[in-house]
Amino acid sequence: MNAAMTAIFQPAAATNAQTLTTTQVHQKLQALLQPLGAVADIDTVTLPDALDRVLAADVICPVNVPPHDNSAMDGYAFAGSELKSVQPNQRLTLRVVGTALAGAPWHGHLAAGECVKIMTGAVMPEGLDTVVPHEQVTVSDAFVELDASNVPAGANRRLRGEDLQQGSVALPAGQRLTPAALGLLASLGLGQVSVRRRLCVAYFSTGDELLNPGDAPREGAIYDSNRFSLQALLRRMGAKVLDLGAIPDEPAALQERLSQAASLADVVLTSGGISAGEADHTRAMLQNMGRVEFWHIAMRPGRPLAVGLLAPVAANSHSESA
Repeated sequence: MNAAMTAIFQPAAATNAQTLTTTQVHQKLQALLQPLGAVADIDTVTLPDALDRVLAADVICPVNVPPHDNSAMDGYAFAGSELKSVQPNQRLTLRVVGTALAGAPWHGHLAAGECVKIMTGAVMPEGLDTVVPHEQVTVSDAFVELDASNVPAGANRRLRGEDLQQGSVALPAGQRLTPAALGLLASLGLGQVSVRRRLCVAYFSTGDELLNPGDAPREGAIYDSNRFSLQALLRRMGAKVLDLGAIPDEPAALQERLSQAASLADVVLTSGGISAGEADHTRAMLQNMGRVEFWHIAMRPGRPLAVGLLAPVAANSHSESA
């Protein structure tokens, strides 16, 4: 084994061991990750499988939303020009000649003084541009009466393309797909979408003192909890997770596990072995197999946290792991 792999970090090799503030950490992470770029691989998935995935390309609206002028209310549709015929303090009376339902348009032509009963979402009949809610009318046989001063021309009508126009960007690339975003995609008639491959994250713990949950207790040992917290956090973030278990504080085992992780994943997370104890080998191994970008952050507990680039050694692996 190379002596550099087993030795504790020497001061000359730890020139970047300053204690960083939270702001400095974010700046260094951005500088580290930006050159690596986004995950290039693209998956095409159905909408139920797209939750929390990241869009690979802009979604261009294939249709107008809504696809036609429609009523925003249950009520009565009529031509707004009818309002001009009403004198101040007079009410407008209209004869009901048909009914327009959502999914069942009413086709016909209205004469002066006529209207159509209409439901929310129903297509506005040709020549009609105004809807009065049913709560604002008095119904008598085949006639409705309303206060014209309470209903401006064009009221309660949703215009074709009012929400989204055909050819516009419905969702931009890089957006994480929320439940609302999936509903929007469905409203466009899209059954599948192109998304970035999930970020693959490998993680493992180090320490001679670690036990797996379910193991029998032993003197001086503790149960490994970090691995399971990390797994849950990563899954909640939408990452593909690879649990590589726990290994003892042995340089050879650490080197083998880091090489395995780097060959399998985009990101490698480890727990333990980063401080300055005699059994803390992870930081030195990272420096030997790649490079340490920074170490020590202004946070307790957790100050000895190292971040860097790890070069994979296996064939067909990713170019670099952070």
